Amino acid sequence: MGEDQGDAVFAARLDRDEAGRHTVDAFLLPTYDFRYKDGRVVKKASVSKFSKEQARARYVKTDKKTGKAIIDRTTGKPIPRDDTRAQGSALQDAFFEYLRDEMQLSEVMPPERKKFTAKDRVEPEEHGLRKDRQRLHDNARSLSKADRVARERNKRQAAQNEDQARSLAKREAELQAGQKALSEQKIAFERSADSRAVALDKQELQVRRDAKTVRNIRIASGQGVSRKLNRILDQSFESQDAR
Repeated sequence: MGEDQGDAVFAARLDRDEAGRHTVDAFLLPTYDFRYKDGRVVKKASVSKFSKEQARARYVKTDKKTGKAIIDRTTGKPIPRDDTRAQGSALQDAFFEYLRDEMQLSEVMPPERKKFTAKDRVEPEEHGLRKDRQRLHDNARSLSKADRVARERNKRQAAQNEDQARSLAKREAELQAGQKALSEQKIAFERSADSRAVALDKQELQVRRDAKTVRNIRIASGQGVSRKLNRILDQSFESQDAR
């Protein structure tokens, strides 16, 4: 934003895409009286008119290796420096000195020189593209993390399911083995019972035959059969008939 207050022209800008803390850049445009040849005087604004004068008065060119001032062989004096970086630094220094000396602002801080001269400001389009790429990267990282968590959870669940399946299979095998053993015991018992029944039938049949033989012999001999023996024989015959 910019504003014109009398002879002062200034503006302020906040660059949110620069590295480091957000600072407000203040721009002041010096004005001066420009005189035409016909005597007319008009107000004009210029930066370079004063910035070059300030830079030349404050800074000299130096050797990059030694850091010493470069001397003009013709004049024998240091060569003034008036490049754009020197101009900007000169204006910053001049503004600081004005605030400190003329306005008596004790809390004003001197300008801090950047350690690197590389441009740290980007255009809004590039800044937006960087933000979009960062969001895409963050989303991809979040999805990757969520996928990893889901995979680990599924892996744990699969291990639990496998353990349960093994436990159920073991229990089912034990039940089947128990049922098989019980079935074999039942078959063996039924076979044994059938064998005993056949043996008893044979014994009863033999007893019945022997009883009839004894009874017939006694009757034939005229000795007769006692009542008690007749009762036992009759009961044996009745039980045999019932079977």
